[in-house]
Formats: sequence, C-alpha cells, structure tokens
Amino acid sequence: MPMPRVGQWALLVFGLGAAVIPSEARDDTQLALAHVTVIDGTGAPARPDRTLVIRGGRIIAELASDSTEPPAGAEVLDLRGRWVIPGLIDTHVHLATDPSAGDRRDLVVQRLRNALHGGVTTVRDMAGDGRALAELARAALVGDIESPAVYYAALFTGPEFFTDPRVLAVSRGVPPGEAPWARAVGAETDWRQAVAEARGTGATAIKVYAAVSAAVLRPLVREAHRQGLRVWAHATLFPARPSEVVAAGVDVVSHASLLAWETAERVPGLTERRRVQPPGVDDPRIKSLLQNMARRGTILDATLFVMGDAPPEIRRWCSEVTRAAWAAGVPISAGTDSIGVDAPGTLPNIHEELALLVEAGLTPLDAITAATRNGARAIGIEKTRGTLAPGMAADLVVLSADPLADIHHTRDIMLVLRDGVRYPPLPSHSP
Repeated sequence: MPMPRVGQWALLVFGLGAAVIPSEARDDTQLALAHVTVIDGTGAPARPDRTLVIRGGRIIAELASDSTEPPAGAEVLDLRGRWVIPGLIDTHVHLATDPSAGDRRDLVVQRLRNALHGGVTTVRDMAGDGRALAELARAALVGDIESPAVYYAALFTGPEFFTDPRVLAVSRGVPPGEAPWARAVGAETDWRQAVAEARGTGATAIKVYAAVSAAVLRPLVREAHRQGLRVWAHATLFPARPSEVVAAGVDVVSHASLLAWETAERVPGLTERRRVQPPGVDDPRIKSLLQNMARRGTILDATLFVMGDAPPEIRRWCSEVTRAAWAAGVPISAGTDSIGVDAPGTLPNIHEELALLVEAGLTPLDAITAATRNGARAIGIEKTRGTLAPGMAADLVVLSADPLADIHHTRDIMLVLRDGVRYPPLPSHSP
C-alpha cells in the first residue's frame, strides 16, 4: 500500500482536533446556573453564590446571584448548595492502540460515553491508529457519539520500536515506520516533510516515545513548533535523559516514574532497557531538573494511576517526585494512561488520578487545576477551554458536594455540560 502524501491526509482529516461544535448543533437558548459556588480552574478561591449564564455553547456572563437577576427569558437552574468546576481533562488516554481488538469501536465509544457522563469533557490521546482517531474525533465533534472532545498525537519514535506489536497494530496496512501517524525517525529524517504529513492527519501534537537521542529530538521539536504542533514526550527517551528532553523544548513530559533516569550514570537504548534505582527527590540532579521544568513551563503528566501495580517503592517515588515537582512550581496535568473500562455506567479513572494527586501532596484545589486549566494548556486550548469565565466554552461539571473539602466529591456529579449541551450523570453515581 503506498504511503499517503500530506495533501491527501489534509483533505481527509486536517483540523478535526479543533473540537468546535457547528453552529447548527448549538442550543442558543440562554441557561442560567444560579446560586452555585464556582471553582473556576485557575487556582483562585471558590466564589459562592454566583450565576453562570450560558448561550450558544459558551459562558457569556458570571453574575452575583444575590444582586443580579438572570437575563429575561433564560432557563434558570437553582443550584443552591452545589458546586461547579470546569469539565475534567484526561491528558493521557489511548483510544486506538488496536482498533480491531481491545480498542474495537463499540468498546471505545462506550468508554468515551462513560467518561463524558462521568465529568470528562476533553481527552488527550497519546498516539494510536491515526485513521481511527480521526474518525473518533470527528464523531465527537459533530455529536455522532456522546464523547469528550478528542485531541490526539502522531507518533515519532526510533526504528527500534517498530518491532513492538502495538505499533504494528496502529499502522496496519502501511509499511512499519512509514505511516504519517506512526513514523520511524532518526538523524536523516526530513523533518519538514515528516511533520507536515503528521499535521495532515489532524494531529494536535507529535508524541515522542523512545529510541530517540537528544540530537534527534532537538530539530524535531523546532520543526514541530514551527508548523504549529506541540510536542509531547516520555520523560526519558532511551537514550535521551529527562534533562535533555526538557532542554529540547518539549511542551509536556509523561510519567513521573521516568524522571528517575535523570541520575543514571548512563541511560540505555530502548532494546537494552533495565531498571533504575529511584534516587531521593532531594538529589541535586532531580532538584535541578524540576527547577528547569518550572522555569520553562514544561508540564508534567504524572500518570500516577497507571502505577497501581508497580512495586511499592516505585509508587512511593512517583508520589514523592510529583509532590517535589509541584512544590518547585512545575505545572502538573492529570492523566491516567487508561481512560476507564467499557462496562456501562462505570466512572472514568480521572477521579482516581485526582485522589492520587492529593495523596501525593497537592491540595484539592491544585488537583482540580491540574485536571482543568493545566490539561487545557497541555493540549494548547487554554484560550477556550479548561477554565470558567465569560467567553470560554461551557464545559463544566455540577457537583452535589464540595470537592475542596474532599477531592472524592468530584464523583458526586449532578450534571455535565460540554459546549453547553447537557448530559446527566451515570445512573450508578447520581446524587
């Protein structure tokens, strides 16, 4: 099968990650959420007794409920004793690793439906079969499925990774390493062409997985940014160590566990990977790494949830380094690496990730910020999503209990709005 060129892919799917509801699908009726306590996702203190006015899928005003009447003709929901947060953003999911098996479309659609009704209004997919991801993104965009907005990456990795069955599954029908959404790269890569073809698949970003050196990573990042794509990378790229990944200018690094390789005498290549003994978080090299991340604004996608089966010392390291990163000023996003199961009515895993972030030392307010504003920043959509303010998309979750008192209350969902469209809570989790 010949490899599609950038023009063909651009015509098919370019721009599907924009996630803007078409005007004909929007409800222009005004909705007023009155007497609600607003937690806006910026990290600011909660604002009690407020009214949010929504029209055309956007927040058009925030009013003081005790002194300002809702607009005439608006539908008013009296939400006294309720809280509202921005829609949650899971910054690490995989929806299309094997669309013919475990990620069969009907199963993934059910997972996405669970996620949306469970408070997740946006997901960041960390690379899979670009054809399936483009179709899911479009279906979510136009309302063919009940789903969070889907943003996704094209995968760039060293040739050594293309013996892995996962990457063979995502590029089935195209020679391994030649698909625009799953590219083998090295020093000889034509970055302008490779990035343009990745962009043509509708991807928001390039994900760099492994078998990439610092010398290869630097021009990759420069060209991706020049063409308007973000770069999301594993924190260690075997052989590039975390400080080299950060210095190359990537926007987000994933997996707190991989930060431990910063202190290794030598980072092995992908095919010789071995365990590393996690250092103390007070190690000067770890401190320097975190300070550089904070200075550059590099986001840490910690993915504590996925470490649930790891040895206790690894889980402890991940928690401690996440807390140290937060204390150093590193922006943290909330990603699960596993959106949730496809059993109908099951809450998405983002709620457990929030609880783990609080256990690691973040406050509930900071954990919510990680799953809202910082998630939007990771994707590059913070100007329109991730916080609650006039002009922002009406992506929000109404809660029956105070999540700042107990982060587990993010599960107590009364109502979810995505682009102003209302979705009820999962039946098993109705307040």
